[in-house]
Amino acid sequence: MGSPGTLPEVLATRSAEVAEAVADAVARHIVPSSPWLGAQHQRGERAAERTHMVQRLLALAATDEPLTDEDFRFYEDIGALFARHAVPLGVLMAAFDVGTTAIAGESWRIASAGHFTEMARFTDSAARMMAQAQQASIRAYLEAGRTGNDPRPVRWVLAEALVAGESVLAAAQAAGEKLAPGYLVMACAVASAAEAEILRRPEVGRAVESVPGTLYCGDQSRLVVFLPVRASRRQADAAATELASRLCALAGQPVYAGLAFQPGLDSIPAALDEARAALRLAMAIPDADSRPYRMDDLLVELAISRQPEIRQRLTALLSPLEAGTDLRHTLEVLLASNLDRERTARELCIHRRTLRYRVDRIKDLSGINPDTVHGLQLLRAALTAARLPAAEPGWNCLRADALVTARLEPPTR
Repeated sequence: MGSPGTLPEVLATRSAEVAEAVADAVARHIVPSSPWLGAQHQRGERAAERTHMVQRLLALAATDEPLTDEDFRFYEDIGALFARHAVPLGVLMAAFDVGTTAIAGESWRIASAGHFTEMARFTDSAARMMAQAQQASIRAYLEAGRTGNDPRPVRWVLAEALVAGESVLAAAQAAGEKLAPGYLVMACAVASAAEAEILRRPEVGRAVESVPGTLYCGDQSRLVVFLPVRASRRQADAAATELASRLCALAGQPVYAGLAFQPGLDSIPAALDEARAALRLAMAIPDADSRPYRMDDLLVELAISRQPEIRQRLTALLSPLEAGTDLRHTLEVLLASNLDRERTARELCIHRRTLRYRVDRIKDLSGINPDTVHGLQLLRAALTAARLPAAEPGWNCLRADALVTARLEPPTR
């Protein structure tokens, strides 16, 4: 343990404080992501295990001793446990990252200035050990999926490995899983939040798995699909378009999807960010056709999204329409119907004369004539601006080769 006053002695004496800091950080940043984790966090035996883990790590890192086989088995059990209860792999990884930060921060707080040089070595050693422990947990997590000890499909677990990033790929390969050289990423969502759980229906999973080599994961409101890209992207692009149409038919309502591709497995997380940003943009389009869109087709929407002041001014143009019943919705349906007034009237269940009256009211209240090209463009831009979410860093990662499949309408029955 070391003589009184040495770094190992200080850390051993105050290890309970470090363990409490870890528990606090995990409770704030990790536990809310899973009900099962919340229940486990309250159990006394889990708290005892966590304290023992922290004490052990502090002792080894302070003396720069390596983790033993028994230590690795402990972390492997954690990974298998997370998999067995279907906790996302990203949550497992985040738990290690949060724990590492908490251990380093609290240890620096309690160590005296005289231990500065030792603490620098300790921090490096602790980070290295936690990285090794994390890899052991990841391997066990992936192995649980391969051996059937995870309730989710193997393709789901592998997709989570791709989302988690480069540090997981070696673990996936060590677990005996074969991956394609690259993947086209498709992020999907339904229009209605109240019916978002439809993307978790078994038939959706079967539709995705019908595409050879495709991986997928997500939650109740989002679905992420990874289509293998080998010699050429063309086949993956075609498969993505066909799959999006099938998902729409299964959902029975509009499904939005953003596609993105960046070469190599280590670029998957960046491609996913890009696809999700494209998805957010697609969901703001009021009149998208049922076809794939490249970002070159969406430059107006992209420009609006990146100019907060212009967005605000465009949105303000719609304010006068609140004085009339369903005027904004009428405008949205008119655009979504490709300006077909017969179809618009049917969709709204109103007479064409009523539709004509509403269009005239839009003109009178807003001062913008929707019967002119300029007026229609302005109102369309205003609707898009109003439907865009708050600006996020992901908007900046949109690339010209991203594809967007927007508002794929279900086939008429």
